[in-house]
Amino acid sequence: MGCCINSPYIYPDGGVYDGELKNGLPNGKGKIQWKNGDYFEGNFEGGQKIGKGIFKWNDQSYYDGEFQNENFHGYGEYQWYGGKLYKGQWVNGKMDGQGILIDDGKQYQGQFKNDKKEGQGEMKWSNGQKYIGEWKNGKQHGKGQLIDAHGHVIDGQWIKGKKQ
Repeated sequence: MGCCINSPYIYPDGGVYDGELKNGLPNGKGKIQWKNGDYFEGNFEGGQKIGKGIFKWNDQSYYDGEFQNENFHGYGEYQWYGGKLYKGQWVNGKMDGQGILIDDGKQYQGQFKNDKKEGQGEMKWSNGQKYIGEWKNGKQHGKGQLIDAHGHVIDGQWIKGKKQ
């Protein structure tokens, strides 16, 4: 009873859902469309986004990946308006775990915690310079190597992004 009926469902924020319903709530495959052009298409359970889905905003930014409890959670790709791109692990809506972040001519590959570079990682700049080592709170922090565009290596200790 109440399983798998296709019918529009209106969210409190005005989003209009079209897809499968169970017990009066979005459940299964469906799509939410908002008046401003944003939309989500994917899987639902008990009215919430869960599993694989894609969220596209009207500014052309998007998230394509896994959801849990309405948050980005698991593996996903997020492209911001303006070109910034992250591919990697998410936990409760934040970059967390292994990932690649490409932004403004820089590419970081490594570990993230709570939306910041944290742990081991490698940053490459467009001028050919790179840093390989430890990160904390988004900055080089701990043991690392700075390698310039000519291959010269500087080993050392960094604190809050500065060589000691």
